[in-house]
Amino acid sequence: MNIWYLNHYANPPAIGIPGRPYALATNLQKLGHNVLIIRASYYNGIQPTPVDAYNRRIRYDGIDYYHIPTRIYQGNGLGRLLNMLDYSRGVKKLTIKIDKAELPTPDVLIPSCVHPLVFPPALFLSRKYNAKLIYEVRDIWPLSLVELLGVPSYHPLVLWFSQIERKAYREADAVVSLVPNAFEHMGPLGLEKRKFHFIPNGIDRQEWITSPVALPAEHEKAIRKIKEEGKLAVLYAGAHGPPNALDQILDLAQITGNKPRPYHFFFIGDGITKDKLMRRVKEEGISFVSFLPKITKAQVISVLDLADVCFVASQKKDIYKYGASPNKLGDYFMSAKPVLNALYSAGRINNDYVAQAKAGISVEPYNTREIETALQHFCAMTSDERRQMGENGRSYALQNLDWEVLGRRYALLCESL
Repeated sequence: MNIWYLNHYANPPAIGIPGRPYALATNLQKLGHNVLIIRASYYNGIQPTPVDAYNRRIRYDGIDYYHIPTRIYQGNGLGRLLNMLDYSRGVKKLTIKIDKAELPTPDVLIPSCVHPLVFPPALFLSRKYNAKLIYEVRDIWPLSLVELLGVPSYHPLVLWFSQIERKAYREADAVVSLVPNAFEHMGPLGLEKRKFHFIPNGIDRQEWITSPVALPAEHEKAIRKIKEEGKLAVLYAGAHGPPNALDQILDLAQITGNKPRPYHFFFIGDGITKDKLMRRVKEEGISFVSFLPKITKAQVISVLDLADVCFVASQKKDIYKYGASPNKLGDYFMSAKPVLNALYSAGRINNDYVAQAKAGISVEPYNTREIETALQHFCAMTSDERRQMGENGRSYALQNLDWEVLGRRYALLCESL
């Protein structure tokens, strides 16, 4: 069947980290389905797509992508909203291409909610061409705006997106959530239980059997120096933003001062809070945290090999009671390193992958006492004990998070509709 996956931020392999869209499409095609990924030509932080690629289907590493022209913008204001509207209008106009037989008629449409404006045009296409509609909820909009960004619940944008959300739960043939307990939120808004499906973010085992990619000298030198000093190297690799809650590690200095520690954190990446975090480290004289520049996904795999423990966290917000599915957690598991898990979903039923896998220690976010105790416990463990935790995580990922497994589940859902 012809499956269209509509994701504003879907990166082809040649442009950025391809992530979930590419992994899903690859595995659906292995199972005999034709997949077309519909993406925007631009979003903040990527190189704009060349104009000659607009409104065209282009194949990247075996997967077809279609580039919807969208305006260039900066920041998180009106320009971003207009960029979303460009994408929404562009998707609706694809009827012209379908009617001219320049694009295949879709049998299944999967609008992926990196923002809600992907749903209305997908609903229009599904009705016009009698296609089945699977609404994929990555971020729970507009709840994420209210909980994470502090937008008032009465804001016109929140009210508008709330209307779209309720309509999506009513009209979609199925809803796929990346977090396990989202039905607690969706059910009261009109979603029937039979429509709800949980398919988390996954891992591509092929990424982990290729030859290691060399790290920048700065990264390798800094981490090896700490390890040679006999300290535990704790690594975080990813975005530095409010949702990633890295500031809580700096708060450890408030309970034990800045005395020498048996552990050292490395924050690798970039983001809007990085400068603020670095200023705090300098002003407060924090010696157990270092910052390293962003690296490629292939280099992330290499740097995790140097880690003793990996770190993942979230803000302490109610939205996380429905669960969390960070891509980096799958990477940590595949690196076979134990995880210090400070996600707010930690310890909650069906949400705590680290606890389920026996792959690390879960703590309450911003509970500095718990975090410090967990770190000291990791330090007191033997390397074999930490290695066993890491192997537990890898086994869990291969059995439950492999895209070959998740792709089959998605294919069965499409076929059942």
